[in-house]
Amino acid sequence: MTTVLKLLKYCIILYGTHCECDAYKLSQMLPSERIKTFKKVLNAGRGKIPEFRAGTKAVFHYETLKPLVNVNEEGFPDSRSIDNTRKPYPDGYGKPLELVFGKKFQLPIFERCLETMLIDEISQFDIAACELYTYPAVSQKLRNISKDAMQLGNQNHHHSHCAAANDFTMEYEVLNELIKNPQPLRFIFHLLIVLQPEDYEPESWQLEPDEKLASVAKLKECGNEYLRKGDYLNASLRYREALNRIDTLLLREKPGDPEWIDLDKQNIPLFLNLSLCYLNWKQYYEAIDAATEVLKRDELNEKALYRRAKGRIAVWDLEKAADDLKMLQQQYPGSVNLVKIELERIQLLRKEREESAKNTYKHMFKNVH
Repeated sequence: MTTVLKLLKYCIILYGTHCECDAYKLSQMLPSERIKTFKKVLNAGRGKIPEFRAGTKAVFHYETLKPLVNVNEEGFPDSRSIDNTRKPYPDGYGKPLELVFGKKFQLPIFERCLETMLIDEISQFDIAACELYTYPAVSQKLRNISKDAMQLGNQNHHHSHCAAANDFTMEYEVLNELIKNPQPLRFIFHLLIVLQPEDYEPESWQLEPDEKLASVAKLKECGNEYLRKGDYLNASLRYREALNRIDTLLLREKPGDPEWIDLDKQNIPLFLNLSLCYLNWKQYYEAIDAATEVLKRDELNEKALYRRAKGRIAVWDLEKAADDLKMLQQQYPGSVNLVKIELERIQLLRKEREESAKNTYKHMFKNVH
């Protein structure tokens, strides 16, 4: 299909303010035949129209303009901006949107518009209200992602691709207006880059179950490599992502079934390594939690007992640490020397705590007669 035919596939192109299809002809068309999107190129792009197939990722900015008059009667002479990905919360997403084709994005019209564009092209699309019923929910989802990023730090959460569209009351008044009174909107798209599936690492939600399961092993190995280098932050991020992917796979199985048990066992080495990361990172409570997750699945796991004991010693939970060490020595006689060192350390810390308590009481009652 040539570039021109692809451009005409979904849209009538506007040159200046003149449309190739006049109002009379539009009025004679059946509703199903009427063209619902009009395009005007504002800045020509470069090269050829990219291939858009399942898994293709388009990265783009968009701005939404709401008309100030009745479009059906007066056209689109004036408007105001109500949404802009270049602006952060509460006015937009705050960064380019990434849309993966073939993943049931809630605004299919976005895909059809992008399919007509060149890289670095800026184009204006006037889109009928019937194509935009899900737009308020999608816009709210993106704004809230931007809000979360501002509140929790710039965490890489951009799951707009699967935005739900079942909320009938929006948090933002401008979106509520569109729910109550749907109307045509003008979108200005700037297509920044197009990546084919083989050109980028897919996110978890894009993967099929068998692909997601295979990715767990890759993430674990990547985490192990970071761990060997002493990069505990990046190692922990890989282990956490692998654990999250296992969680989503477990939801597909019935708890207690052989498939569920086999999947759940894959959590053990991930939590073990995560506990080691947190110990070295001096995040002791997190280390204890990770080791406990292992012991929930394997109650006599040697490494988990030792690492939990180490974490508990670091946070002065000395009695529970001693319990872990005694269990370790009982189940694994070969660990006797290691356990002895840690139990001696616990004894020293207990004495230190007692001395500290005595000194505290001494100062409290020093001036009491």
